Amino acid sequence: MVYSASLATIQATPYVLYTKINGSETITCECPDHSCQEVFWYRYLERTKTLQFLLYCNSAGRERHGENLSATRFKGLVSSGQRVVYTLRITGLQENEIGFYSCMFKTKNTMPVGYYIMPGVNPPTVQPPTVKTKTPKKTCNCKPPMSPKGCEQSVLWPGIGALLLLAITLAGTLYYFSRECTHTHIHTQRLHMSL
Repeated sequence: MVYSASLATIQATPYVLYTKINGSETITCECPDHSCQEVFWYRYLERTKTLQFLLYCNSAGRERHGENLSATRFKGLVSSGQRVVYTLRITGLQENEIGFYSCMFKTKNTMPVGYYIMPGVNPPTVQPPTVKTKTPKKTCNCKPPMSPKGCEQSVLWPGIGALLLLAITLAGTLYYFSRECTHTHIHTQRLHMSL
């Protein structure tokens, strides 16, 4: 059976979920009103660069799974109140299932924020804040005692060291965030291009 939905636009940056191997994740897609009677769950697998249909679910709770997918591993749920919330529970996640997971409503032209699920990947560690320690004031014992030129080296080298340390810290921080932004942008761009 073929389902069609209009090409969607991504609303924001996806959430990143770090999951253990054989772990499980529960992801949701929320419709702002009751017009979302049907939802399609899909994923874009990073390793194989393929878009895979996972599950169709309607507001009555009926499901249809994609080819070769276990109904016990991929379970759809729906709940409604002021909003309709569709939930996908995935169990037994493996490293080869790293990718972007999201849903698309049949009647909406927007795609809710997705999830970048990373089984077997450890989250990045955040460096603790740098604490400045007070250094004791040194007196210049340069010769001649009152000549400002005699103390130039004592003042110059610690200043250069502080600037070098600041530059290295800034470069490391920029490199880290540029990788994160590029990584997220590439996957979002690939997903948008494949749709």
